[in-house]
Amino acid sequence: MILHLFAAEGDPEAEAALDAGCAVEMVHTASLILDDLPCMDDAKTRRQLPTTHVIYGEATAILAAIALLNRAFGVIAGLDEVPAPVRARLADILSRAIGWDGLVAGQEMDIRGVAVADRQEVERLNWLKTGVLFVAAAEMGAVLRGLDEAATGAVLGFATHLGHAFQMADDLLDLTSTADQVGKDVGQDKGKTNIVSLVGIDGARLSCRQHLVKADEALVASGLNPAPFRSLMSRYFGQVMSSAT
Repeated sequence: MILHLFAAEGDPEAEAALDAGCAVEMVHTASLILDDLPCMDDAKTRRQLPTTHVIYGEATAILAAIALLNRAFGVIAGLDEVPAPVRARLADILSRAIGWDGLVAGQEMDIRGVAVADRQEVERLNWLKTGVLFVAAAEMGAVLRGLDEAATGAVLGFATHLGHAFQMADDLLDLTSTADQVGKDVGQDKGKTNIVSLVGIDGARLSCRQHLVKADEALVASGLNPAPFRSLMSRYFGQVMSSAT
């Protein structure tokens, strides 16, 4: 969704941005399937439905995740309207977000219970678990849009703060909401160090808002039309803030 906002309807890059956004979502969905497995978070509910392994078994869930990851790069390779060097750059961005400095590293730290003692370490873990994919989507959008270095830097700043805000909001929901409200298992962070456990509910809510303010400032600095991005942020975070009481 974030990536598609970089191209308005009718723009030449709109279809490519939508397809690339679908590739990112394939990676995201694959990560959720794996995250829910018994050997990881052992979640029973996702998006208000039983998790993939609950319905189809662990083997099929793993195969589904592998298929989604592979197809994501196939979609990027098939962006025929995009020059080959740009397609290669998009694939590289997405690959780095998934790999040992990205989602894989974050998940490994999370399931191994790597000790985090302060806010800086928590935010680094949040960055690896969530933020890298936000930034990858935004960077891919900037590449497709042909933004210059300064605008791209602002876009990356926007996505970085948005990713931090999203993870903080997710931590708040895990503690303050029910499974029916959020459509997935809650209480998964019990015993883990996160922003909520460090600074409390009010402090986490304040920090989330601060990141959203910084995200908006970076968005304005990028020169992009902020309206569609603000609409997306308002729809999600408005619900989160009203739920996190």
